[in-house]
Amino acid sequence: MTTTIIELLRHGQVEGDDVFRGSTDVKLSDTGWQQMERATQGDNTWDMIISSPLLRCQNFANHLAERHRLPIDDRSALQEIDFGRWEGCTPDDILVTDNQLLQDWWNNPTQVTPPKGESFQHFRCRVLECWQSLLNEHKGQKLLLITHAGVIRIILMKILGMQEENLFRIDVDYANLTRIRIHHDETGDWPSLISHGNIEQT
Repeated sequence: MTTTIIELLRHGQVEGDDVFRGSTDVKLSDTGWQQMERATQGDNTWDMIISSPLLRCQNFANHLAERHRLPIDDRSALQEIDFGRWEGCTPDDILVTDNQLLQDWWNNPTQVTPPKGESFQHFRCRVLECWQSLLNEHKGQKLLLITHAGVIRIILMKILGMQEENLFRIDVDYANLTRIRIHHDETGDWPSLISHGNIEQT
């Protein structure tokens, strides 16, 4: 039996206001950088770092890879969902232009798509295709994936066999670290959740 360990790290706090920020590319704040430093301290046993190409993930991923002399791979499929016309807007802004649609999205975010945004179905598909590719390509290794809250929720939904409508019951705070173990044998891949939490919440 072969075992793969994959750790999922959400980026830390970012610069700017509290807005819809999926595909919008912004950097970590100083606080966010410190959050990620604390989340990764003491562990340099990864074989590789995989990162979303957005700066709030990639900058720290490059820093960590250089520090530990690890290979790094950017995967566009690990980007956050694209909120389309809502990118960079606060909920109050959107209530002025898309009041009912925002209410519908809040009530059913997996079935309602923001204007010119990415559908949840497309988002889920690209994330899970990437996840399976990583399992196939890096079997038996230990990987660190630096990515976004939505991506982590999609992967956990798959691992735990959750209904998609329950997705937002999973809390993924800034610099949250999730550990998943996958056993591989002749019958398939058998994942399990080892831990999920934020060092600052414990």
